[in-house]
Amino acid sequence: MEEQPLNEKNSGQPQKVKTVARNKDVICDNLLTQAIYRIVFCVISALGCLLSFGFFDRTYGSEEFTFSNDFWQYYTNLSNYYCLGIGIAVCADTLRKLRKGETHGSNTVAPTLKLCGVVMIMVTFLVYSILLGEPNKLEFWNSLGNLCYHVIVPILFIVDFFIFDKHRQIKILDPLKCTFMPLGYVVYILVYGAICRAADLNFEYPYFFLNVDELGYSGVVGWVFALLAVFIAIGYLMFVYDKLVKEDGKWKLDFKNLKVW
Repeated sequence: MEEQPLNEKNSGQPQKVKTVARNKDVICDNLLTQAIYRIVFCVISALGCLLSFGFFDRTYGSEEFTFSNDFWQYYTNLSNYYCLGIGIAVCADTLRKLRKGETHGSNTVAPTLKLCGVVMIMVTFLVYSILLGEPNKLEFWNSLGNLCYHVIVPILFIVDFFIFDKHRQIKILDPLKCTFMPLGYVVYILVYGAICRAADLNFEYPYFFLNVDELGYSGVVGWVFALLAVFIAIGYLMFVYDKLVKEDGKWKLDFKNLKVW
């Protein structure tokens, strides 16, 4: 820990020095800056989540608002809901610290769960930008909802992790934990789709790489393993970044005192 001296005026007495603990493992440890940033994130993220319900999509030829009744089937939406929940919890904790009079610090709320959110939302951003979306077309950029939950929210959440979170918190197996929820989502969609098919109900797979009708289960499993490799790779890139610490004014990697689980 580094200390920043603050002078106190004391009438008739020599000046005393009061110190405020500073964290050398955080790029920006100013809690007011963190709070403002996180409030902005929560507002934009909440807007994106609201737009994911389809409330502001209009049916062609109608002035009535529509409602998307399949919003819960999309990984994009679920990853955004998850990150909003984590963002609200972290923002509330930051505001609590400010109310207590603290001026500097870092996130201490469920760092592993936040890492999972970073990996989940980063995959949302990358998969849509590379596989599903068409950034070279105007339609990609003129939809407020599309920009919120595919671009803006992912970038804001990832930047929060890089700038405001304390380093040396991620454990060796934490990146593997980041695959639990995406795997659960895949199982859920495949089981739900199988039930709908068995009951002759109309069901459309939300993503082409989960479409058993087109790819078969073997093709879907191949895509799932490929995407899992992406999740794990991103997780361990975050793990390496987490070990980047500042000593003697220089940033370096520190792999000492690693925890496994």
